Amino acid sequence: MEYKDTLLLPKTEFEMRGNLSKKEPLIQAKWDEENLYEAMQTTGEA
Repeated sequence: MEYKDTLLLPKTEFEMRGNLSKKEPLIQAKWDEENLYEAMQTTGEA
């Protein structure tokens, strides 16, 4: 029996490792595409 089979690790939709230096540019680009900052600014003006 493998040691990893004895651990109760969660099943998630996202990766367990960080890789922030690789993922951050992709996240920033998605936010730019969605105009997230501008949307947050306009909802705060109410």
